[in-house]
Amino acid sequence: MASAVTCIECGAELTEERAQLGYRYCTRESCQARHHRGVAVTAVGVNKSAEVFVVAEPDEIRRRGEGGEFAKKDSALGLNYRSGVTAPAKPAGTAQAGAAKVPSQRRQPSRGPWTDQQEKIVRLYHDMGLSPRQITERARQNVPRLAITERLAIQILSAGSRR
Repeated sequence: MASAVTCIECGAELTEERAQLGYRYCTRESCQARHHRGVAVTAVGVNKSAEVFVVAEPDEIRRRGEGGEFAKKDSALGLNYRSGVTAPAKPAGTAQAGAAKVPSQRRQPSRGPWTDQQEKIVRLYHDMGLSPRQITERARQNVPRLAITERLAIQILSAGSRR
């Protein structure tokens, strides 16, 4: 026969269902007033448009917050999206014991065979809606010292990103 669970306040026997749910006090008004703790609802601001409501004990919310669960997650793919990508790490056994690790230097992207001034003029004329041939003609008239050819204009425009 199972031992009966009693109320920690008044000593009355708890119902079987209440004991299985883990309560240690009975449903009398005096016992409820002394031991009942309401549900803690916490609003966590996660973005500009909405908050997330979490129902949990304050200690649990604090622990989850310290663990980073409610921290801002960088999900935007900005211009420098892959700028922090480095080469994969070497296996653990390859480093010599006691040797200082030298950080690998990232290789700079190779620059095209054109100057910043040439690129600026080509992109300016392209933004005006001119074709590479028209860009070459206009550049020969206005800035002949830059020696912009149709081939160079195509290379600059094909390079994609602006510097």
